[in-house]
Amino acid sequence: MNVLFTKNFSVTAAQLHALKGSRYAVWASHTDPGHGMLAAADHTFLEPRGLLGDDYAAWLLDACVRHGIDLVIPGKERERLASWQESFAAAGVTLITPALETTQRHLERKDEFLRDWHTDVLPIPRWTTFDSLASFDDAAATLREPGVRLCVKPARGIYASGFRVLMDTPDLKSFLGGELYQMSHAAARELFASGELPTMLLMHTLEGAERSVDCVAWQGELLRAVVRRKGGEGQQIEDRPDLVEAARQITARYGLSGIFNFQTKDGPDADGRNRTPNMLEINARASGGLRYSMAAGVNFPLLLLDAATGVLDRTAIPPVQTGLRVAEDKVARVIHEQEVAV
Repeated sequence: MNVLFTKNFSVTAAQLHALKGSRYAVWASHTDPGHGMLAAADHTFLEPRGLLGDDYAAWLLDACVRHGIDLVIPGKERERLASWQESFAAAGVTLITPALETTQRHLERKDEFLRDWHTDVLPIPRWTTFDSLASFDDAAATLREPGVRLCVKPARGIYASGFRVLMDTPDLKSFLGGELYQMSHAAARELFASGELPTMLLMHTLEGAERSVDCVAWQGELLRAVVRRKGGEGQQIEDRPDLVEAARQITARYGLSGIFNFQTKDGPDADGRNRTPNMLEINARASGGLRYSMAAGVNFPLLLLDAATGVLDRTAIPPVQTGLRVAEDKVARVIHEQEVAV
């Protein structure tokens, strides 16, 4: 069966490599002929630049029919593509999107997501929004507590773009030490006064361990979840039944399919110790660190495709290998001049 991975981040190449030797012929498409996704696939073609929304969806459907694609795991425009599933199905193509378009957009808007979140699954830190210097000042006055640092981040964004922990005064030691995610409160006020702001979050900073939970699911059923704790040398694969149960509830509540991720950070428990996982965000896409979790014995893309095609034996899914410390080694790749069929 021909499975197509469309334009996505370079880390997607790890998923393509994981399907080598399987029953699936791996295809990849991208706008960049030198992209790592194309180097990892057996079959490739280029995507036109500049297509968005329904125009991109219509082009993709035509490309799938022309190339005999059976299944598609989209990266680009995955939200809008969710509303095209019936059109793809009518052409004999299974389009795997994480959830309904409205659900995906809800999860992308972190303020909407936090406002609607059920804290009986996992607690969340105190937070509010601002979109101007005046509302930032009001928000800071509301959230400020002794011994608690505040942090800011955009309500919409990926990875750590726009995230900063606010310091009362500039910290020379942190600056010289290469700390990239801190700024003084005064510098933040100067920045927020300089122009029109998107909706921003102001939150209590959680000072405990940070975790990323990588999940694979099909139609609201969790197939596997891998919990990895960040920090130190590499990342630690942990045995955390509580977070796996949270993953199961998240999957069912949002009706998720595919590979997705959620982030937690430990905050104070009843004794004031930072041991209670708090929900930060859910990403309806594979994380940038999925390769760490794949080292725990879970072939995320293979489980997904087998579930989507109805051949998955759920009793034979390997268990997650916990207690591992996983490191990532960067490698170099030569980009050859080559023509990629369109």
